[in-house]
Order: sequence, then C-alpha cells, then structure tokens
Amino acid sequence: MHPVVSRRLVCVLVVCFVVGASPSSVAAQPMAIVAAVGCVDSDERGRFLVTQATAPTALQERLPEPPPPNSPLGNETIRLVGTLDEFGISRLDGHKVWVKGLLNPGDPIDLLNLTSITELSSSCE
Repeated sequence: MHPVVSRRLVCVLVVCFVVGASPSSVAAQPMAIVAAVGCVDSDERGRFLVTQATAPTALQERLPEPPPPNSPLGNETIRLVGTLDEFGISRLDGHKVWVKGLLNPGDPIDLLNLTSITELSSSCE
C-alpha cells in the first residue's frame, strides 16, 4: 500500500461546558491569610515546622498587630513551606514566633505557605 494512503489524520474537537453554573460561581475564591503562634523546629529531614502551635485562624485585618511575647502556645504542628530562606528561618530554630500564610490542609499535618514570620521570643516558652 502506498505510504500516503495508509496514513490517517484524525481531528477531535473537545468542547467543555459547565452546566448550571453562573460565571460568579465559577470564579476563583480568594484564600484567607491565617496566623498562628508556635515554636520553630527543624525535623530530621531539614524541614521546618511550627510546633506547639495555636490553631491557625483567619486574619480579619490586613495589617494586624503582632501578639505579645507571652501569648499562649497550642498543641498543633504545622509544616512551613515556601521561600523559607528569604525569611531567615534557620536562625529562628527554637524561637517562639507568629507566622502568617496560606494554609493547605494536609495529612498528617497542615502546610503553611509562609508569607510572614515575626519573632516573639528567643526561646520557646
């Protein structure tokens, strides 16, 4: 058989519709910035965590005042992700901090894409 005759061109046009959805319901919803108080701790893999953390809560204000150094700790653990070197995270290992970022619920622990970190105390008490 002639090579030109044995070749076939198949074109498929795929059109997707969202049935019953209005444009406003399809729009992306903004994620809330959350904050928590806890202790920076590195694990055996060199990843950074916030241990003894308070439950992450959505911030209501754009520029809230940081909590006082004697803020209570919690019993949550959150893994920090993002550009941690930009925040000098390694120098805060063992310090009490206030972290802010975008929360990504995870299993077994939540991930926090860090946007801000404030040292509250040089020790974790």
